[in-house]
Amino acid sequence: MPFNTLKRALLGATMLATSFSFAYAPAKAQGIGQRQDEILVTASRDGTPTAPTPEAARKELERVPGATGLVEDEGFADIFAQSIGDVLELTPGVFADTSAQRESRISIRGSGLNSSFERRGLTVLRDGVPISRASGATEFQEVDPLTIRYLEVFKGANGLHYGAASLGGAVNIVSPTGRTARAPVTLRAEGGSFSTLRGNASLSGTSGEVDYWGGITGLSSNGYREHSEVRSLYGHANLGWRVSDNVETRFYLTALSDNFELAGSLRLADALANPRAAGRPVTAGPVVLDPGPVADDWDRNLDVYRLANLTAIDLGGADLELGGWYARRNLDHAITRFAGIIVQGEDEVGLSARLAGNLPFLADQSRWQVGAIYAFASNDAKTFANNAGARGALRTEADQDSRMLTVYGQADLGLTDSLTLVAGGQYARAVRDVTAILNAVTGREAYDQFNPRLGLIADVGPDMQVFANVNRSFEPPSLADLTSGGAFPFAPLRPQRATVFEVGTRGQAGIVSWDAALYRAELQNEFLDIAVPGARGLITVTTNGVRTIHQGLELGIDLRPFRAALEARGQALRLSAAYTFNDFTFDDDPLYGDNQLAGVPRHVLIAEARFDQVDRFYLSATLRWIPDGPWADYANTERAPGYETVQITAGVTLTEGIELFGSVENLFDTVFISNLTTNANQRLTNEALYTPGQGRAVFGGLRARF
Repeated sequence: MPFNTLKRALLGATMLATSFSFAYAPAKAQGIGQRQDEILVTASRDGTPTAPTPEAARKELERVPGATGLVEDEGFADIFAQSIGDVLELTPGVFADTSAQRESRISIRGSGLNSSFERRGLTVLRDGVPISRASGATEFQEVDPLTIRYLEVFKGANGLHYGAASLGGAVNIVSPTGRTARAPVTLRAEGGSFSTLRGNASLSGTSGEVDYWGGITGLSSNGYREHSEVRSLYGHANLGWRVSDNVETRFYLTALSDNFELAGSLRLADALANPRAAGRPVTAGPVVLDPGPVADDWDRNLDVYRLANLTAIDLGGADLELGGWYARRNLDHAITRFAGIIVQGEDEVGLSARLAGNLPFLADQSRWQVGAIYAFASNDAKTFANNAGARGALRTEADQDSRMLTVYGQADLGLTDSLTLVAGGQYARAVRDVTAILNAVTGREAYDQFNPRLGLIADVGPDMQVFANVNRSFEPPSLADLTSGGAFPFAPLRPQRATVFEVGTRGQAGIVSWDAALYRAELQNEFLDIAVPGARGLITVTTNGVRTIHQGLELGIDLRPFRAALEARGQALRLSAAYTFNDFTFDDDPLYGDNQLAGVPRHVLIAEARFDQVDRFYLSATLRWIPDGPWADYANTERAPGYETVQITAGVTLTEGIELFGSVENLFDTVFISNLTTNANQRLTNEALYTPGQGRAVFGGLRARF
């Protein structure tokens, strides 16, 4: 069969599965990424107050009057997932792309639409304790997917559950423990294209009132593109102690060294013609302004050491959670001659508290919670000249301090047994303070706002809910926004604010389950990133827009045809689709009118078909379809082309507890744009903004559980 005919046949089969899924309507509540009904999932172990089981977390999500999601580790155990962007790809409303190995951009409802390596717009927590920094940014590099038991996704203002009021909401990463891990000992080894090798091992157990879990992952890969090698070592562990019947405390330790080369960005024509190439040198006539990523050894090296604690106390009429953390982050980031080598050393400390209980009136589901989070960080920020990859003269030095205070509260008022009114609010205050030492600019900004929230959730059937909410969103600029990651002097910005409306439904009926939400966010002062001319798309300056609108549809569907008949034979068939519609525009802007915002595609469809033969094998096919790529500039003069990619994944059980698995990514070797930096008007400047996506790759490995 000719190759093009085979390609069309496989694409058609995957699309047919998607159409079949839509025809029978609605999907698994909480999002497509989860697989709680899979035959292959092992029995859950008992949770604890500091580490609830996925089932307990799912019940909590059903009490949120807005869109949420839950992704278990089995949902990504058989793919080569390097970051939480890979993990969340199948969750409706989440757009994730890859800018470098181990580095993703994650946008929920247009959050952090164009932000560079230090991402904004999303609050990320680990076991209920924030890992998003006091400076307002999040390093997604700090998370290794192989140390995750499950993730909770709270889209938009639904993140108030953890005190978040950012546009994207909150993601809480829950670690395995000695009481919730799938097996006491796990071993994993895999390898594949681009000389990729990854190994992982974990050990867990219990001893009386103490339990422990520890895991370590090593990754080595030369990467798809020239000059994109990665070397990473990641460790995460936790130790829990049931002090008494009413008190449990758990300590968490994270240590990582993540080092990867940067291939740089390309102009669109170059990216499509030769996607494996590194960025080209920048010239002006006969003069070389920047020799490019290879000659100057562009890279990003991050070391993180983090110690955290979460203590849960049963007070009788209420439950108290106390958290605390200390983190040390060392960054060595060599980029263009223009920006130099960015060197930073940051110390951060923080405390959190959350108190919750039931209300003694109204319906049984009535309850309340209050909480607070405080964090302080001090960052020694320097830049050096980049002399062919080596540190040259010290250019700038500054002390960068950040403070963040969040106070929040919420009441769930059961008007009837099936109708709940949710009222809450958050007060947030952030301080960004830069003190110049050498060739820097001193600046200080303080931002604060109260953000109310009102929601309604109704149980309209045994397994069906409808919900609605209205809220305010608030996001102060990060230190990276104010200083362009350390490459520019301090430049004040206004905070981003929004009013958000949302309606939706979720539920399950027979072989069909669904999760759907419509939202509209009316923004003021949205953060817009614009590439610096000649900076190869890696350096941006952040400005404020005037008025913008983010609105869209998030739709997830799961269909399990012939379920009873297949289960009787020890089999399962699942057809899933996650569709996201992103309608992000300027609102009568004096410069851009009603143009589309740049950075994220308008339509995204992920479809998956999976067949399981219990205890023997499984096979799945996944389609990612983007009809039209995102605009690269706010003037809407150039955009990335649309594309579709197919991934095949399979696994076979060799013996009890030992499994062989593998995947073929981008089966048809499609050339596409994975990530881009945004620009004001690309027709005028023709900047190198585009990062090509990975071509065909084959990965395989062996997993053992004892």
